[in-house]
Amino acid sequence: MNETIRTIRERRSIRAYQPQQVDDNALQQIVLAGQFAPTAMGLQPWHFTVLQHPEKLEQLQRLCKEVFLHSDNAALREAASRDDYHLFYHAPTLILVSGDAQATAPMQDCVLAMENMLLAATSLGISSCWVHSPIMLCGNAEGASAFTALELGIPSGYQPYAAAVFGYSAMPLPEAAPRKSDIITIVR
Repeated sequence: MNETIRTIRERRSIRAYQPQQVDDNALQQIVLAGQFAPTAMGLQPWHFTVLQHPEKLEQLQRLCKEVFLHSDNAALREAASRDDYHLFYHAPTLILVSGDAQATAPMQDCVLAMENMLLAATSLGISSCWVHSPIMLCGNAEGASAFTALELGIPSGYQPYAAAVFGYSAMPLPEAAPRKSDIITIVR
């Protein structure tokens, strides 16, 4: 099987991490992979924030948990009400991809960059998990203000569109869920 296809098929969302930090060389390769994602009109309208500061990670996790507690979604409220629930699964690294809100397609550009990083991490033996809570946090004025107060170095006019945690898995890799059938139409 082609190595790229194998990596895609092996990627899993991991929700338990060892405490050791991601190797710096591997981290640089992961972020570089994000920079080679396609973008609308080739604008590359993104900014990558690599958050490894334990106290800031915990502050952000608490802010995000508060958003879940006040969500309209009952499942999110229930999860966030548990004392042992950690939205970042105790991963040592969180990467945020923010985009220039005035660009042609900043959300799509940032999500494509994150997917490249998730796949690069898998190819390097590093686990990851998409986390949407920081994006939800920025979805209202109060949350966005609290997010900005963390001083994460995101440029003015940029908005977070993608977030994922990275680290070394503290659990066996799960099997892939069965793929849905009858979802492809080929028009020739």
